[in-house]
Amino acid sequence: MALPKNPHYRRWIALLAITALLLASIALWRMPELNALEWYVESGKPAMTPGPISLAKPLQWSDDYYTVADLGHGDFAIGEPKYGQCNFAYLITGTERAILFDTGPGLHDIRAVAQKLTTRPITAIPSHLHFDHVGNLARFESVALPDLPPLRRQVHNGHFQLGLDQYLGFVEGFQRPEFTVTQWIRPGATIPLGDRDLTLISAPGHTPDSVVLLDAASHRLFAGDFIYPSSIYAQLPGANLHDYADSAHRLLATLDETAAIYSAHGCDRLPTVEVPTLTRSDLADLERALVTADTAGWFDGQGWYPRRFPVNERMSLLAKYPWMQP
Repeated sequence: MALPKNPHYRRWIALLAITALLLASIALWRMPELNALEWYVESGKPAMTPGPISLAKPLQWSDDYYTVADLGHGDFAIGEPKYGQCNFAYLITGTERAILFDTGPGLHDIRAVAQKLTTRPITAIPSHLHFDHVGNLARFESVALPDLPPLRRQVHNGHFQLGLDQYLGFVEGFQRPEFTVTQWIRPGATIPLGDRDLTLISAPGHTPDSVVLLDAASHRLFAGDFIYPSSIYAQLPGANLHDYADSAHRLLATLDETAAIYSAHGCDRLPTVEVPTLTRSDLADLERALVTADTAGWFDGQGWYPRRFPVNERMSLLAKYPWMQP
C-alpha cells in the first residue's frame, strides 16, 4: 500500500514508527524477565545448563545425565541438572505399583533410571502437557491422564495428540510425540499403590489441565509446575490467574504447616543443584501474589511483558495483562 502523498501524513507515520521503536526498546531494557524467557527466542535447540554443576545432598549422579535423591517413604526425585530448565520428576513407590510424576523433555530415557529404583510396575502421569514434562511418555506401557473432557477429545485412532500451544516444544526444536493413554483418572480420585494412597487433584492455572499429587499420610505434595523456586510462568497460552489463585486457595486448605512441596524445577541456586522443596508458607506467598496479579491495574507489576510480581526471596510470578486472560 502506497503512503499518502500529503507530507503531513508522512511526518505523522514516521513519528509513530519512531515512537513505537523507542517504546519497544525501553520495554526490552526494562524486562528483567527476558533472561527467564531467553530460551523462547533461541528456538531450535534444547536449553542446556552452562558450566560445572555441584549436587546438594541427598542428590547423587545416577549416570552421566540424571541425578537421583532418596526422599524416604519410597519416594525418589529424579533430576536433569544438565538440561537448562533443570527438570525434576518424582518416582512414588508402593508395595504393588509405582507412579512416575512427570517424565522430562525426553532428551534421555528416564524409564531406565526409574526401573533401577523399583521393580514395581510404573505408571507415568504428567503434571501437565508442556514439552518438558511429557517427552518420555511414549516409552511407558502405562500412561494415565486426568479424566477431563477436553483431553478425552484429543485421542485419535488410539493415540493422544498434543496441541501446538499445549505442548510448546517448538521453542526448543522438539517434535510433538504421540502416546497411548491406558488410564483416565478422575480429579479427586485415590490412586492406590498398595501400602499407600495418592490423591490426584486438579489444579488449573499454569495450564487448564494441570494436576498435583497429594500423599496426605506423609504430608507431601508433588506440585509439578504449579509452584517452584524460580520465575513461575502464568503467562503462557492457557494460563489463567483467577483459576491459579483459586487452585492455590484450595491446596492451602489441604496442607498443614508440616507439609513438604516437591516442585518440577530446581536450578534457582546454580551452580549447586538441590531437590526443589518448598513449604506451605511458600504456597501462601504464591496465593497472595496471584490475587495481586489477578486484580492488578494496567501499571502494576514490573517490566513490560510478561509482568513480574514478587512472591518471596526465591520466587516471582510472570503474569499476563487482564485483557489477555482466556
